Amino acid sequence: MSSLAERIAIPKRQPSQQPGDTRVARRARARLWDRIMTGVLWGIAGLLTLVLAYFILFTLYQGLGVLNWQFLTGANTAGTLDGPEFFNTFYILALALLIAVPLGLSGAIYLVEYARQGILTTILRFATETLAGVPSIVLGLFGFLVFVTANGSGTRLGFSRLAGALTLVILNLPLILRVSEDALRSVAPELREASTALGANKFQTIVRVMLPAALPALTTGIILTAGKMLGETAALIYTTGGNSPATGWFSLNPLLPGDTLAVHIYFLKSEGVIANASQIANGTAALLILLLLIFNLGIRSLANVLIRRVSGRKA
Repeated sequence: MSSLAERIAIPKRQPSQQPGDTRVARRARARLWDRIMTGVLWGIAGLLTLVLAYFILFTLYQGLGVLNWQFLTGANTAGTLDGPEFFNTFYILALALLIAVPLGLSGAIYLVEYARQGILTTILRFATETLAGVPSIVLGLFGFLVFVTANGSGTRLGFSRLAGALTLVILNLPLILRVSEDALRSVAPELREASTALGANKFQTIVRVMLPAALPALTTGIILTAGKMLGETAALIYTTGGNSPATGWFSLNPLLPGDTLAVHIYFLKSEGVIANASQIANGTAALLILLLLIFNLGIRSLANVLIRRVSGRKA
């Protein structure tokens, strides 16, 4: 006769899931989501790259057929892209960088190495970020009132290259200041401490240790700033003038008026007073893109040579 326990069906208790199995499942799900999100990010990056490549190639396709030697070096006649715009673009860029880079780098050195961190530095950084967010056309009007005219009633510098360069300095100074400050802060503190331990003063440490170590990041910031200056339009419309003199434009006189390539494109597209304005604008845009590529690659190559010689390591 079977026992009472055998006659009553008692269900067996199922073993509970072990903690180790839970961790394995969670790791598997985490790896799956990591692969999915990685694929999504790569897809977004690839899509943005394709859009940018299409924009560049389409602009070059539309404009390269227009470029020729006469287009680049001919006399400055109506509706023709010639030497003046090409020369003014790099002249204003060089003039603006000669003013903005020393100011921005000096301000960054002061904020990082000399300024006591407190309310004053907080106000300075807040003012810098606020200035960086001001639209360029607003600063262009500011440059017109301050540099071109005497508050709109008189004449100071007039429409000139110098007025445009000073406006570009105000527009891009926050970027140079922030990039330089971040570059100096990225230098390892051990380098500063080692220099001090060897008996170097603060100035020697900054010049011989901090700046060479931060040179790669500083170079990148200057290249980005220069590229932004090359393509700037709104800040120069009201300061450099809409055209260049027919003769005497190949001069280092900063008080001469002179439009840049970007400003030239703007007036061709907005006014279009000549029959082939669209074709000339396409050629100007293609030339500007080529100049940006050549300028960035050239400056990067020169910077790599300088970095190897100053810091003793490959950039």
